Amino acid sequence: MGRPVTDDVLAELAEAVLRISREIDPHGTPALDIVPLTGTEALVMRWVDMHPGTSPSATAEATALHRSNLSAALRSLVAKGMVDRRADPADARLVQLFPTERAAANIAILRGHWAAKLRNALDGDDEGVRDALALLTRLDGGLRG
Repeated sequence: MGRPVTDDVLAELAEAVLRISREIDPHGTPALDIVPLTGTEALVMRWVDMHPGTSPSATAEATALHRSNLSAALRSLVAKGMVDRRADPADARLVQLFPTERAAANIAILRGHWAAKLRNALDGDDEGVRDALALLTRLDGGLRG
């Protein structure tokens, strides 16, 4: 096993993640032709896209948003044509959330943008990408759990 990771190394990793996130921000120059979303809307959209048919309650819990903030984000996403609210077929009193075709198109553009930016930055050397993804996925799960 390697040397223990110091707090300085972990802090540098966090800084690198923040710098990378700023570089791949779709609202930078040149801006992408996608529906602009706030940070909260993007968080909710990501969850709904990954969990179609989810409920508002499950979405609030998973995103750690207060119900009022989630409600505002959902209203906006519905108005932007990104999320469909449908009655739950098992219980019409409940609501299920689904990404729309417009959302799928926007997400495809965004993922293409991210992939191109990272592929360009790697300059043909994708060694370690899968290991980096595994590490970042583990960190993501640990921060949320």
